[in-house]
Amino acid sequence: MALFSVLAAVLLTVTKLTVGALTNSLGVISEALHSSIDLIAAVMTLYAVKAAAQPPDAEHMYGHEKVESLSSLGETALLFITCAWIVYEAISRLLYGAEVDLGIEAVLVMVLSMVIDYTRSRALMRTAKKYKSQALEADAIHFSTDLISSAVVITGILLTMAGFKSFDSLAAIGVAIVTAVIGYRLFRRSVHTLMDGAPAGLSDTIADEIMAVPGIHKVDRVRVRESGAITFVEATVFIDQVLPVEQGHRLTEKVEQRIKVAIPNSDVVVHAEPICLENASLEDRIRAEGATMPEVRNVHNIVFTDEPEGRLVEFHVELDGELTVEKGHESATRLEEKVANLDPCIARVVSHIEPVGCLACKGEASDAERDRIQETLDQVADQFPEVQRCRDIHVHSTDSGYRVFLCCQFDPQLSVNRAHEIVTRLEGVIRSRHAEIDSVTIHLEPVG
Repeated sequence: MALFSVLAAVLLTVTKLTVGALTNSLGVISEALHSSIDLIAAVMTLYAVKAAAQPPDAEHMYGHEKVESLSSLGETALLFITCAWIVYEAISRLLYGAEVDLGIEAVLVMVLSMVIDYTRSRALMRTAKKYKSQALEADAIHFSTDLISSAVVITGILLTMAGFKSFDSLAAIGVAIVTAVIGYRLFRRSVHTLMDGAPAGLSDTIADEIMAVPGIHKVDRVRVRESGAITFVEATVFIDQVLPVEQGHRLTEKVEQRIKVAIPNSDVVVHAEPICLENASLEDRIRAEGATMPEVRNVHNIVFTDEPEGRLVEFHVELDGELTVEKGHESATRLEEKVANLDPCIARVVSHIEPVGCLACKGEASDAERDRIQETLDQVADQFPEVQRCRDIHVHSTDSGYRVFLCCQFDPQLSVNRAHEIVTRLEGVIRSRHAEIDSVTIHLEPVG
């Protein structure tokens, strides 16, 4: 399409220059110069379209599409130079006069120009919209407005042939004005693109599309810029900080897909930031505190029990199984302290440490049968020599049976994996001797 535009510009330039030279019509000569600018612009567009099609490389990681904007900027400079010459020559002729010998051939060449400009303008616009080419679109707009300047020149020719000799120069000034308007529009658009200007209203559209995705609570720093046919979009979104990483990643993928549907041929990058929701439940806030500690892989089985002295909070915390009991207990204790500070109603916080990926049972709580459990622990103590001490035994009543909690102390250098294996067997022994027990939770801590 760009090659067709070059050939059309060659034909019009040669024809208009010939007729302009024979008739000495400034209107036709100005149109010939206009067409010569069109020729140069068409050649620049042909080069720009080919250069912009090159894929990104190490030096131009965002591609070469902005060469089209540079081509438009160069075309603008040529248009302004042409306008200046036409206005100068027209004023000179108006002041000092010039012999003009116009005939029907001048009208015919301008009519031919209008037909060619109309045909290639429509063809270029279709191609520009199909490939979103700024260079081709600039040519299409340029040639469509050439129809106006050609009509002005025809009017001037006819009036000059009717005896109004000054209208040829006035028609040339009209061409210059139209050309200057075209140049200004191309200049403004080219500079806007080269300065990474965002299309009007597009950032608001993107923000609306992002907020339409469930789970996105806020949008910040939407950045949009165009480079040829590609629209680059960057956005920062805020998601609930208690969400697992995988779920957060899925949310950002949904955002990217939604933007790509709304803006075809777009390159989208979405960055997610955590946000603490003011209306989050206590359970969510506990998980959020766990998420702030890198060594805590997961917090689950969160249970609340309202006791006379305040609320008891129990939960299971997953840590790296290769940690020592001492290190694991330090992490669990820090998390317990964080949770205790979440609500003044919380009187006590108890955590159960387990290695990552371990399954645990659920339950609820109330006091009962502590002595019987202590007796069982005394009886099986020889089977668990690594357990140096058991303390803080609590037995709570639930609808499905008793729920038991206790602390077991180990050598601080024992691994969490080994300690967890021991307490898992101990839990099994306790449950086998007490059929009424629904679940057993044992908290690990180092001696001392």
